[in-house]
Amino acid sequence: MSYLPSLQTLRAFEAAGRLKSYSKAAEELGLTHGAVSHRIRELEERLGVTLFRRVANTMVLTADGQLLEVQVRQGLSLLEQAFAPRSPRPSAKANRHIVMTSVPSLASTWLFTRLGQYRAANPDIDIDLRVSEKLSDYKKEGIDLGVRLGAGGWSGLNAIKLFDEALTPVCTPEYRDRLNLREPADLARATLLRNPFTPWAQWFRAVGLDWPEPSTGPKFDDAPLLLRSALDGQGVALGRQWLAVDELRSGRLVTPFDLTIQDDFAYWLVWPTGRSANPEATRFREWLEAQAALEEPPCPIGARMS
Repeated sequence: MSYLPSLQTLRAFEAAGRLKSYSKAAEELGLTHGAVSHRIRELEERLGVTLFRRVANTMVLTADGQLLEVQVRQGLSLLEQAFAPRSPRPSAKANRHIVMTSVPSLASTWLFTRLGQYRAANPDIDIDLRVSEKLSDYKKEGIDLGVRLGAGGWSGLNAIKLFDEALTPVCTPEYRDRLNLREPADLARATLLRNPFTPWAQWFRAVGLDWPEPSTGPKFDDAPLLLRSALDGQGVALGRQWLAVDELRSGRLVTPFDLTIQDDFAYWLVWPTGRSANPEATRFREWLEAQAALEEPPCPIGARMS
């Protein structure tokens, strides 16, 4: 007995997740809205989970749905590869090259590690990584894939969320213990390291401190340098969890309080609309999605890292 749903059901689910609409999925696949709805309901009954929830006029994947979407896309991609034309193509060599851009924060931490893993498993694929804060012209510059930090919704780009971002004070365990930092008000005796893109005032408000934005203390407009200063024991930084992920997990940095707030921005995988995707970039993107789906946030909202 096969436990696999039909290929038509999997394609209906993938299209609905990608387009966030049963109607648009039906139009793309040449089906009726009812047929797509029926196939997804059948899939939910088979798995015993809810895959979509309605938000306004869109159908949004649940956490179970997001995990399944990554797996289904990988499976469909493998099938497409298996049945792709076998004749050599002049552009085949070019398709072994991926041009990618990323914001510096994730490029220097989580993404850097994953690039090494992917290259080790795929030594014949070249990845040209361009690190920049600016939103590049993907079509003009020939960029296949990018990682952005923001609210999403960029014109001319498809976008899939990798991670939500959170903000929390971080310092070395030695600095925490030397100043006996146990409650947020204890920061009054600490040196606050500053970054114009992550103002302290928002965290103060969230934890009930009626304090203005600090006007003194070392200031860095580069987030990695801000964390380096914290690692050197120079004070407490308001850190982004995915930038500090390696230091937090190793214990080189700690969060002295049980108070982590959600940032307005998240990390997104983006790629250009309206052009044929580089198949190698598509496979790499789906691999990154799968890796992200396995991650546990280093600083869950309201939880302590120690």
